[in-house]
Amino acid sequence: MAVKSKYYDRHRFRKTYPRFRPAPDPGLMSDGRVALEGLVVNFNDEDQKEIQLVGRYNSVPTVTLTPMGDINNVNLFITQVTLGSVPSNGGRVVLVKMESSDKFTGQVHVQVLEA
Repeated sequence: MAVKSKYYDRHRFRKTYPRFRPAPDPGLMSDGRVALEGLVVNFNDEDQKEIQLVGRYNSVPTVTLTPMGDINNVNLFITQVTLGSVPSNGGRVVLVKMESSDKFTGQVHVQVLEA
């Protein structure tokens, strides 16, 4: 099932008629649960890394890797996304294992989306 979302102006959500209209204040409204997370992972002469996501998830999320800066001739890929056990506060822990084609030093942005 896809989650539909739309942008709206928070100042125009209520029917108020001030003398001067304030600048738009955009908001996002969705008809379901959406979880977003962003992390920065540091590689220090390594070719693999395993991280645990901060958020709790009900299903396996979509994970994307993006290198930061000038990283030449290195490919990044995800080898494993594991949904862990259920903790006491609800949701599940997610472990992500990522690898690169060669050892490098730099930063990698990790974007996570669960819809």
